Amino acid sequence: MADYHRVHPVIAGSPPEQTKDKIPPSATHGEQLLPITAPPPYAPAPIRAPRRKRHSRCCRCVCWTLVVAIVLVVALGATAGILYAVFRPKIPTFNVDRLTVTRFDVNTTTAVVTDAFEVQVTANNPNRRIGVYYDGGEVTAFFNGTELCSGAFPALYQGHRATVRPLITLQGETRLDSAVAAQLAQQQQAGFIPLTVNARVPIRIKFGVLKLWKMTGKARCNLVVDRLQAETRLRIRSNSCSFKLKI
Repeated sequence: MADYHRVHPVIAGSPPEQTKDKIPPSATHGEQLLPITAPPPYAPAPIRAPRRKRHSRCCRCVCWTLVVAIVLVVALGATAGILYAVFRPKIPTFNVDRLTVTRFDVNTTTAVVTDAFEVQVTANNPNRRIGVYYDGGEVTAFFNGTELCSGAFPALYQGHRATVRPLITLQGETRLDSAVAAQLAQQQQAGFIPLTVNARVPIRIKFGVLKLWKMTGKARCNLVVDRLQAETRLRIRSNSCSFKLKI
């Protein structure tokens, strides 16, 4: 007899028949099924309150500092321009008037030179309203780039349109290499010995009653003398000096 499918009536409004989940065959061999859990609900990110500008005060301080610095620079520049227009400053001039050798001994075995010079320098201040303070300094004599002796520049004041003639004593002991010793001997015989006298002197400029900051004066004199001999006033064949002021 043919089997007929049984039809179950469904009442309107009744819940559908719950169907059992089918268990896969592999689960029948002792595998434990994990429960299926729903994902957690989405949590919105907390709304942060806007931060206050903490660097506003620092920016203001930096801006005011820059403004004050610019104002000071402008004021100093204007003051310097007014002083220059009123006083018309000129750089002092230097010259070596006399060079005397008080000692000059050469050890031919060790090539050591022991010498002492007296340098008479003339410094002229051409300014009518400007005084110059010389706060000491150092003077050095060279032969072909080799230092022979050195000494101190005296501390003194030079008034308006005044001339000072300091006497500077230089002393030293130097070991010459063979090439420099040979050049010195040749120049001695020829009677033309090149010397360089350098001076580095701290200077203060005085405008009326106002003293400016300390600056550095650099003088360089290129000389040619006839010979280097003890107890002899040298004959200066050539004399060329320059002076620069470093602010």
